[in-house]
Amino acid sequence: MKKVIVRLKTNSITDAELFYCKELELFEFYQDYGMETISLMAKENSSFILLLTTGTLTDTDEYLFELEVNSCTATFDKLRQKEFETKGRLLSTAVFEYPLGKSIAIKDPSNNKFLLFETFNP
Repeated sequence: MKKVIVRLKTNSITDAELFYCKELELFEFYQDYGMETISLMAKENSSFILLLTTGTLTDTDEYLFELEVNSCTATFDKLRQKEFETKGRLLSTAVFEYPLGKSIAIKDPSNNKFLLFETFNP
């Protein structure tokens, strides 16, 4: 399967890795490229990779990526109970349900916003 690589700027590689791998538990460390750049692989989809590098962040209110999960409700319930060590946080106060599925919004320690989603199977 072909890889999808999403490039994200971050204030701290250490905080980003802690957030995505330990706090969210959705990614695992993949590779260290040096020069403050690492990649993380999605646990449930090895073709999805985050390439994290330190640098100047763009101030945007847009969601930078979306990642499908098996259950938005279970993920939301787990994250709602978690005390984040980093400045990352759950933005959603409830699971958003729409005709084709569900989603929850999250912000990482560097203020990058993204969605976790679940699609309904007809």
